[in-house]
Amino acid sequence: MKVLPIARILLVDSHMERRLATKAALTALGVGSVREVAALDEVTDPAVLGSADVLVVQVDDPEDAPANPFRFGAGIPAVLIAEVPAQLLVRAASRAGYDAALGAPLAPRLLYRRIGSVMQRARRLARPASSPVVQPTADLVSAS
Repeated sequence: MKVLPIARILLVDSHMERRLATKAALTALGVGSVREVAALDEVTDPAVLGSADVLVVQVDDPEDAPANPFRFGAGIPAVLIAEVPAQLLVRAASRAGYDAALGAPLAPRLLYRRIGSVMQRARRLARPASSPVVQPTADLVSAS
């Protein structure tokens, strides 16, 4: 989890107390920076959205979760948190384009680890496939 001390997290939650508690817990665990907003609509500057490494959205009802604005290849993973049965949460997260889903209440360490895992997965997917290295053989080298 070496990347988390420099990670930039955008935390979206309409409940101010819960949002501040989540921010404080992630900061205490050593996350680089956490920017918190009540709704994605509050982020009017596209550069702010683009500067985030991970989007974390916490909602009461996953059916009310905003669609992941990064779902179509932006390379920024998103985590959905809601207090509903796991099966409903996974379906709702998948429909809205989230990379991971966590049931609430949750331990801050679990969220920390999930953020690290989705960041690692995003980095792996962003890497270009390594091309095979061609070694010259004696047959290809002509002696003059």
